[in-house]
Amino acid sequence: MILASKLVTRYRELKQEMPDCVLLMQVGAFMQVMNDDAKTISEITGLKLQMAGDVNAPVIVGGFPKSGLDKYIGKLVRAGHSVAVALQDEDKQRHIEEIIRVQVQQVNKE
Repeated sequence: MILASKLVTRYRELKQEMPDCVLLMQVGAFMQVMNDDAKTISEITGLKLQMAGDVNAPVIVGGFPKSGLDKYIGKLVRAGHSVAVALQDEDKQRHIEEIIRVQVQQVNKE
């Protein structure tokens, strides 16, 4: 699979902004996840993963149609993961547009 290094770089930049979230990044009509986020979403949803990028620095990649975004967010949140969604604008720039945080409730043991 061919993966533009520009996409990998942007994914990593956005991931640094939201390290505690699973990052879903729009690439055209698809949402893409990479590396640890790809492994996480695969474990929860069964999403198939691929290796891409440079032979010396491979990237684990998964993706799904943007039309399935709500379904995948729902599954991730129900599994206890916060989610950041980076959408693509008309200039093909990607920015985090939505963050869905999962609140962890403390249980008092008395």
